[in-house]
Amino acid sequence: MKPFNEKISNLLILFVACILGVTVNSLCIALSTDVLVLILTGSFDLKKAGIFKTIKNGCVIGTFTGVVFVIARLFKLKRF
Repeated sequence: MKPFNEKISNLLILFVACILGVTVNSLCIALSTDVLVLILTGSFDLKKAGIFKTIKNGCVIGTFTGVVFVIARLFKLKRF
C-alpha cells in the first residue's frame, strides 16, 4: 500500500495535469480556428479578451474533469 503523502501527491499531479491539459487544448483550438479564419477571410481577429475567456473556460472544464478523475481514483473505479 502506498503512503498517504504519495497518494495525495499523485492525485494532485493528476488534478493539475487535467487543468493544464484542457486549458492548452482549448487555447490550441482557439488559435487554429483563428488561423483558419485568417486563411479564409484575410483578417486575424484574436484579442486578449478572447484569450483570457478561453483560458478561463479551459480552467473551469479542466477543474471539473480533474475532480471527476480524482474521485474515480479515490473510489478505485476500474479504468481510472
